Amino acid sequence: MAEIWQNIILNPIFNILIVIYSFVGSLGAAIILFTLIIKAVMIPVTLPSIKMSQKQRDIQPEIQKIKDKYGHDKKKMAALQMELMKKHGINPASGCLTTIVTLIFMIAVYRSVITMTDGTSLNDLNKNIYFQQFQFKADDTINTRFLYLDLSKPDPLFIITILAVVFQFLATKMMMPFSKINDKLVKKTPDKTDDMMQSMQKQNLYVMPLMFFVFGLTLPSGVMIYIIVSTLFQIAQTYFTSGWGGLEPWVKKLALAKGAKK
Repeated sequence: MAEIWQNIILNPIFNILIVIYSFVGSLGAAIILFTLIIKAVMIPVTLPSIKMSQKQRDIQPEIQKIKDKYGHDKKKMAALQMELMKKHGINPASGCLTTIVTLIFMIAVYRSVITMTDGTSLNDLNKNIYFQQFQFKADDTINTRFLYLDLSKPDPLFIITILAVVFQFLATKMMMPFSKINDKLVKKTPDKTDDMMQSMQKQNLYVMPLMFFVFGLTLPSGVMIYIIVSTLFQIAQTYFTSGWGGLEPWVKKLALAKGAKK
């Protein structure tokens, strides 16, 4: 199993990073380009999941009507909900495969960046590089300098860490649109499961950024750059697919504030 992971997934992705680095000569620039390429390749996998989430949010008022009418009959309510989702082309199980594939790629990318920044010897790196022209020579060094950062170490000024936290918060918030409407719907629902799910969503809004803050204190800044670029790509992809989502009230307030100043 370990060999399958190494040879089929990790090594190919690692070699993409090596090829990009050999052309740009900067590990920071290579990580940015590498992340954009990987995220672009993953669009066919992630885009259906985003659209599916949007459809699920769109049918929430109809779901609520079913709950209000058949809340006393759980079996009938579940059957009607499944029928409604089928009508709108929603398959709850489809998101599982997307999550698994995305997670596999994310781990492989993470391991590739770590390998380039953790002081692994050039000889060991060469063992996993497919083409000789991209292998390192004995007197080569990996350029881990990028802006003020040493990509092999955590950011001493915490700027990268703060950016990662802010962008992750925004990305998570975007996936929670129309929160006021959802709150009203949940309060009407007799089933406490919805209250629990709503609470978990709100907790996730703060737990994920907190996790990225902890990561930023310990992980090499090269990995944090990957996380930031990846999150920015996610924000852009979500915006072009389903709009501002949960950020829409903030965007409107900002637009009104700017208009008032003119």
